Amino acid sequence: MKKLILSTVLASLTLAGTAFASVPGMDVAVGQGQIGYSYNNLETSVGTLGDLGTLKNNNFQGAYGLNDKFAVTGDYLNSESKNFYSASNGYYNNLSLNSTEIGLQYKLNKNVAVSVGNVKSELKANSDSISTNEMFGGIAYKGAITNKVGSYASYIRSENVQDWKAGLTYDVGNNITLDTGYRSFDNKDLGIKADGIGFGANYKFN
Repeated sequence: MKKLILSTVLASLTLAGTAFASVPGMDVAVGQGQIGYSYNNLETSVGTLGDLGTLKNNNFQGAYGLNDKFAVTGDYLNSESKNFYSASNGYYNNLSLNSTEIGLQYKLNKNVAVSVGNVKSELKANSDSISTNEMFGGIAYKGAITNKVGSYASYIRSENVQDWKAGLTYDVGNNITLDTGYRSFDNKDLGIKADGIGFGANYKFN
């Protein structure tokens, strides 16, 4: 029974930080790279467990241009460890999540890109662990509002997950961008929902 609950919690935590860089790495040319960090607070609930509260996540992202159209993208999540209590199933000690996303992105034009890839997530609790692998497809947008301010949005769909994000960026230098955005996740099969705000910084290099 605890394995079943652990699987459900894993799915809820996966949505809390996995998926994609808050700012799509769409403008990396051949030989260019982009790295980023974001800090996310997401209010998460699961139908069978109820409200899990706010989960804090450190999220590291990267993109590297293979040519002017294709880029390799990556995303690594490391969540805080948290003790969780379920009235029907007891305590879960040092519950934490590590998740890695690797994808291949294709730029349709300067503002729109599509992607495919794989997400692997691992949940550890009570000296036990469980992991999942899932293929995804996605679309992303990035555009300029002013010389310094830009906007972005992304949507991904896998077998069980729908995940979208939107936000604003601010250029503080030639290669450094700050961002803030909103994210919403829904998994209807598992009754999972998560919403919240994240803040991040990105650096582009040759």
